[in-house]
Amino acid sequence: GTDTVFRRGLGQRRGGAPQPGAPPEDTRHPMDRAIEHLSSTFPLTTAEWAAWSATMRTPQLQGRWALAGYQPGRGPVFGQVIVSNQGDPNSGDFTTETTFTYARGGQTVTRRGRGLVYTGFQWRGRSSGDGTPFTIPGVSTDWREVLFVDRDWRSAEGRWFTGGYNELGLDVRLRRVGADPIVLGVAEPMIKAGVSQQELHLYGANLPASPSQADVNFGPGVTVDRIVSSTPTQMVVSVSVAPGAAVGRRAVILGGATGEADVAVYNTIDYIKVRPQAGIARLGGAAQFPKGFQQFEAIAYAKGPDGKADTKDDVELGLIDAYWTVEEYTATFNDDDKEFVGDINAETGLFTPNVDGPNPKRRHNANNYGDVWVVASYPRSLAMNRGSNVRSVKGRAHLLVTVPAYILFEQPEVGR
Repeated sequence: GTDTVFRRGLGQRRGGAPQPGAPPEDTRHPMDRAIEHLSSTFPLTTAEWAAWSATMRTPQLQGRWALAGYQPGRGPVFGQVIVSNQGDPNSGDFTTETTFTYARGGQTVTRRGRGLVYTGFQWRGRSSGDGTPFTIPGVSTDWREVLFVDRDWRSAEGRWFTGGYNELGLDVRLRRVGADPIVLGVAEPMIKAGVSQQELHLYGANLPASPSQADVNFGPGVTVDRIVSSTPTQMVVSVSVAPGAAVGRRAVILGGATGEADVAVYNTIDYIKVRPQAGIARLGGAAQFPKGFQQFEAIAYAKGPDGKADTKDDVELGLIDAYWTVEEYTATFNDDDKEFVGDINAETGLFTPNVDGPNPKRRHNANNYGDVWVVASYPRSLAMNRGSNVRSVKGRAHLLVTVPAYILFEQPEVGR
């Protein structure tokens, strides 16, 4: 009607004369052009969906699954998930019993959960149990789970997470356990050239009970001295690295096993990077809005063949223990954000924001928002010794501490 025509006409501008040879002007309303573009780019039905839905069936996921995951700031985890049918085996409804161990530190976590599989491959679940992964007051020990199941029902990957903004979690990968051995990963991310008898912990499933040195291969320059111990889920290997061994990542090959694992050979840690390079935390806790935490981690690097830092041939060595501090990110005169935005744990790299709301101790009763540098120093012992003349290796990242998200557009209540 007239009202619709009038409203669609709002905001339209008259264009100038078209240039010679230019395509004809699209005089449609921007909304109509947007609808056409979105319908073409994200159609309701695609050839891929038609092919999948024609053979879609309820996945049979019951059984034992090997788990490999990674938690920022704490490193890799390895374990298993036992999946059982909940009632009707064709309902796509499952229960889970999960046990995993942190490779750095050795803490073991146990959890129980339940999941539903939608459209044949989308796992949506929840679990509860041990709160060891996130020992933060006020953060729920219940996790949400989002996984994509491969079409052959032999693998799945995704994320388990918690927190007021789903900001805390683990990236996980599951592989169905059969009769063959599976290698999941190595606890130690790096081994040093020219050093003998370095112990590495290999995690997996169905690992051989009595392996020989010849069964494990780390590539040129790395010699397997002996097999220290071996269980179905963990093998401890002692290796020596030649002084001239090439710097780089090495695939770990275990005879007869599937899966992927690698370790880096290095001479020196040349520099470190902080991840993420740009972080965000949200004030909260004073009213009904939760705090949004930010976990940082320090990653070591070795220079590549070009001898230059921060170039494409550099080798990522893995997670290291750093000493964490916060420094002022100067944006205005007499900037004082560092004093009000919150605190970072000097050992773990977890940033906890301050409470929300006006702060009478701050100029103009301002909120506790602001931005700062987050600085990692390595090695930690050297960084803590302020009287030392030896300088530590440092890396830094930018952190924005902002107000709570007053409106959540993803409607988290739908998934409860």
